[in-house]
Amino acid sequence: MQIFLVNAVWTAAHRSGTFEQPLDPLLVYVTLAGLHAWLLSGSVLPYVQRQVNRGAHIFEILRPSGYLSQVTAHQLGLIAGALLFIVPALPIALLVGSLSPPHTVSSGLLYVVSLTLGLGIHVLLCVLVSLSAFWTLQIDGLTLLYRIISQFFAGTFAPLSLFPGWLAAIAELLPFQATTYLPITVYLGEVSGTDALWAIAHQLLWLAALTLAAIAVWRRAQRRVVVQGG
Repeated sequence: MQIFLVNAVWTAAHRSGTFEQPLDPLLVYVTLAGLHAWLLSGSVLPYVQRQVNRGAHIFEILRPSGYLSQVTAHQLGLIAGALLFIVPALPIALLVGSLSPPHTVSSGLLYVVSLTLGLGIHVLLCVLVSLSAFWTLQIDGLTLLYRIISQFFAGTFAPLSLFPGWLAAIAELLPFQATTYLPITVYLGEVSGTDALWAIAHQLLWLAALTLAAIAVWRRAQRRVVVQGG
């Protein structure tokens, strides 16, 4: 229903002469963006908050595997759970939405790579925000703010190409576009060849930077952990 309604709204907006872009790729974009949104909907944030509030994170820290690895695995599990709903939704998207094959075979292959990197960036962003629970204990407000900002600048609601110039420039400085906008533009062939490789390189840089940031923040978060008796 959501896919159908979003397609209907964008079709009406396009027929009114609001947008100069062709309608078909625009509808494919918003359909894929909707599927991406469901794929990225699961968040480890409330889980970490509950663990910290109850003190249960102590037991996880004592396990042989690192705490960051456990939180990351939990987030990946949420994404895998979302796939159980998205895969059956694909035929429905073909019926009520606008979903067409990738622009080329290479675009499809690069899309898989770009989507995988985008998922990795999403995982690290969720891990970073969740670690704030070690300082604030209650992160519901931050979670809501993160979801709105991340979806907006990821291009979930509209392609970033439709943003005003100054707003698009801000989006380019943030990692969120690497989770949705970049993979879909690769899928549509709007970014191809050398530009597609640069887009993937851009995602790899964000992945490396966020990994280092997560390690650094976790090292500081450990100092907040107090164990009675040493």
